[in-house]
Amino acid sequence: MVTVHQWQYEGVAWHVSDSSNIPVYRLYNTANGEHLWTTNPLEYQVLGGTASDPANRAKAADVLAGLKTNDTLAPGYVRTAFGDGWVDVDGNGCGTCDDILSRDLTNPTKLDTCRIGSGVLHDPYTGSTISFTRGSDDDNDGGVQIDHVVALSNAWKTGANAWSSEQRIKYANDPYVLLAVDDQANQDKRDYAADKWLPANTGYRCNYVARQIGIKAKYSLNVTNAERAAMSQMLASCPAQTVPAESDTAIPPVSKPSPLPAPSPNPSPSPSPSPNLAPSPKPNVQNGITPGAFCSPEGAKGIGKKNGVTYTCKRDNAGRLRWRR
Repeated sequence: MVTVHQWQYEGVAWHVSDSSNIPVYRLYNTANGEHLWTTNPLEYQVLGGTASDPANRAKAADVLAGLKTNDTLAPGYVRTAFGDGWVDVDGNGCGTCDDILSRDLTNPTKLDTCRIGSGVLHDPYTGSTISFTRGSDDDNDGGVQIDHVVALSNAWKTGANAWSSEQRIKYANDPYVLLAVDDQANQDKRDYAADKWLPANTGYRCNYVARQIGIKAKYSLNVTNAERAAMSQMLASCPAQTVPAESDTAIPPVSKPSPLPAPSPNPSPSPSPSPNLAPSPKPNVQNGITPGAFCSPEGAKGIGKKNGVTYTCKRDNAGRLRWRR
């Protein structure tokens, strides 16, 4: 029996109906003698202290059994219903996109306190390794996008349409919902549920389905019959698969980038002696010249002795130097 604060996890019972078997988790409060019964596995994991111990986590198949089934999907989804973009919901001073990159990239580097400049992603959806550099490709995403594991559209259709705007913004920025993945895989996935899309990386499919089940349990979202069947079929190949705990997806504390070392002072160079420059020659201007007369050198200027007009020493058609205007 595990104790956290005053709560002890006592075990799981089953609510059996004609349509489903629903796990109900029981906890006991040692401070006031109260019992808590919950069908939310994340609630019992946190209160009962089982989240840190994988052996005590809820099996994904059991949590799936507790999700409601509804094939009626809510219409009217628009992206702005979940906010205008990434925000700082956890108050750490950084936007959610950089929080997720900081968590999911290996060896991330920072451009400043928040912005991730580069890192390596071991992509769970494709199994490939991506060298991420911020804004390094035509899509300006460095080959990495942040995926809502249960898409916003899917969440809207299965229950989020009834939430407040604050609840939807929280969902859209919840680290438990988010994952850094290959950009093309994210686009291929679109808003599909598990009955229409699974990661190409077969080794991650059980984890992916379990993550979706955990998200739907946390937010009390429905599944369709087709979605439930696909999830059940996937979990049949990994019956021990558990639902990930919130602690598995926590954002690491924000740390400031390491300051660059101060540059070594360069010795002041000795002043070079100023070169003795010869004075520029004065322009060659000749006074009292006769227009059309012989002149030298070519390009010289002359002032007519009768009219005061300036002439230039130029060659005529015969190649002879003469004062010409």
